[in-house]
Formats: sequence, structure tokens, C-alpha cells
Amino acid sequence: MTLQQLREAVVAGSYNIIAGSSVASLSLLATPRKMMQYLADSLFLHGAMSGRRGVPQKNVSEVLRSSATVSIRLGNLDTSDAWLWPQALYTQDIVSLCLICQIIKPRVVFEIGTAQGYTSHHFALNTPDEARVYTLDLPRDRDRHPALPTTLVDSLHIQQLSDHERFCFEGSAEAGKITRLSGDSATFDFKPYHGHVDFFFIDGAHSYEYARSDTLNALACCHPGSVIAWHDYGKASLPGVSRYVDEFTRGRAAYSIPGGSIAFMTVD
Repeated sequence: MTLQQLREAVVAGSYNIIAGSSVASLSLLATPRKMMQYLADSLFLHGAMSGRRGVPQKNVSEVLRSSATVSIRLGNLDTSDAWLWPQALYTQDIVSLCLICQIIKPRVVFEIGTAQGYTSHHFALNTPDEARVYTLDLPRDRDRHPALPTTLVDSLHIQQLSDHERFCFEGSAEAGKITRLSGDSATFDFKPYHGHVDFFFIDGAHSYEYARSDTLNALACCHPGSVIAWHDYGKASLPGVSRYVDEFTRGRAAYSIPGGSIAFMTVD
């Protein structure tokens, strides 16, 4: 843990406790991790319900209109990385990502942040048969030292990366549509993808610096009509994402999912 990460963790934790605590939260004192998650989620929900977000809230279906009836496909719900958690925002997020794919029907999807491959699998499930899903994550077979500053949450995720972990899409009928890429998104060569990506999903490191770098690379990879989406927008515990997305989308037609942590925009 770096000094900057420790400072950010203390600031975020203190803010969560001061602003998000309630009498009900005292029942979770015996489980500090659950209590901090409860406080963070309380602040997130307050921001969503009060409208105190830099990016206005609209559902995907309101923005990316489709005259056809849209049905989404969900993958293996038993996977340990499933987004169908007690926090409803994760369900809202995965449903919204599937809707984006079903409505715009991207031929090329690029994702930063593979983790266990849950979103990768859902992109493959909800895109045309000929679509390709490229998913980029840090290498898992050697020391991983991100080129830009990261948050404490990112450091914990990096430590949990396993050389032998099985991806949830392995063995599925859609696995052939997915191409895993290895590298740091701050130094990865995106040139082969410039102008070719129809849907770009940013869910890598959560610092302001990485949110900025990943967004600028996404913009270069997309074309007019492409969609860019960010995960973890509006979370008080990960302020770097929201701060950069608010700056980048100022003056642009961008939206955030009501009750969810997805922000998205169509490229002009």
C-alpha cells in the first residue's frame, strides 16, 4: 500500500462513516467490512435518488432507442463473480450493459478489466454471432506494477489475480467470440483497434489517472455512433472515476443509469 493509497482510503472511509452512517448501521459493527459496504452503498443510493450526480440519469432504453422488442441473455448465475448481489446496483449494471449490446448490436466490443470474465461473457451472449469481444487485463504470470497511480481497491484486486484462475466463460458456447489480451491499459498498444470498436467498456483501475488514460484510449478506438461506458460511476469510495467522467462528459450528451453505477455516452 502506498502513502497516497492510505491517505485516500482514510479520507474515503472517514467520509463514509460521517456521511453514510445511521442507527441501522450499528447492527453491523461486528462485521466491519459489511458495515463499510453498507455505508458506501447508502451514500451511493442517496446520490442516485437525490440527483446529485454530475451526469444526468437516464435508462439505456431512453437514450439508445430501438423499435424492436429487446430481450437480454444472462449467463451462469452460479459463478462467484456474478453481479446479482445483495446490492441492487450490480444487477442494474449488468442488465444495462446487456441492453446496450442488444440495442446497438456491436460487431467489436473492447473491455478494460477482465477479472473473472463475467462481463466479457455477457457481452458475448448479447452480441451478434460474428461479433468479437476483446478483454484486456494485467498479466497474471509475473509481477504486476501498474504504470499509473491506483487506488487501494485496485491494489487488492491485483493481489487477488490468480495465474490459474478459471474464467467463467471457459467451456461456454460463446467462449470462441472472446479474445483475452494481457497488458497494462496505460501502456498497451491500442493502435490496431483505432476506429474499429463499436462498444468500449471501461472497468479497469479506478484512479483519476487511469480513468483519464482509459477514456482517451477508448475515444481513439471508437467512431461516430460507438458507445463508451464506465463502471463504478457515482461511488464515493472510488471518487477518481466520477471526477474524471464528470470532467470529460461536460458539454457532451452523457448519462448515468438510475440506481446503477454505469455512465455511458454515444460518440459524436
